[in-house]
Amino acid sequence: MLNKTFKILLGLALVPFCIGFTWQFGSTVFGVTYKREVPYYFLAGGLTYITAHILFKKPILTYVFGHELTHAFFTMLFGGRVKSFHASDRGGRVTITKSNFIITLAPYFFPLYTFAALIMYWLAVIANVRTAAGWLVFASGTTYSFHLILTFFFLQTDQNDIKEHGAVFSYPLIYLFNILFAAFLIWLLLADNMSYPKFLYGGILKSTKMLSVLFDKLHGIIRARA
Repeated sequence: MLNKTFKILLGLALVPFCIGFTWQFGSTVFGVTYKREVPYYFLAGGLTYITAHILFKKPILTYVFGHELTHAFFTMLFGGRVKSFHASDRGGRVTITKSNFIITLAPYFFPLYTFAALIMYWLAVIANVRTAAGWLVFASGTTYSFHLILTFFFLQTDQNDIKEHGAVFSYPLIYLFNILFAAFLIWLLLADNMSYPKFLYGGILKSTKMLSVLFDKLHGIIRARA
């Protein structure tokens, strides 16, 4: 019960950070200079997936496989082991030796396929394979759109991962980490003059400002009722 209450309070405390980092993300998106051509490849990839999602059968098995693989990947990052793995278009399951809220919620904020495309893109850049680099930017846009759309779709369904830590804690955390990854993607792939540490600093400043405003409002309400 104590753990559940703590997570509810922590989830509520994350809301000002969601607002602050959304504010900072908006400022960043419209304030940076973008690389030539690269954003067009990325947007073309995103629009391609959106079109395919509307016109054709949804790639549920591909999503479920990536979802379970992300659980497995983060388990190994935290020093755990994967004992069994299953994925189908009806659902998936992975048996692991270690779990925490990051491992449980990682598939909802970490686009594994996009991460793989980014690694291959930078390998292509290092090898100076420009043609491959363009296609990998396209793949990054496709897979990121895939992640956002199908994650949103699956969050509308009954997810045991969300139940495990509670919706009040899980949803703000998922949203915040998605914002952080989106900014990381812009910095790494699309922007020409963006500083990711500066983005984080600005987000923290705006979030603490939101917290200050919230505390002032609460203090005013308490004093009015005293």
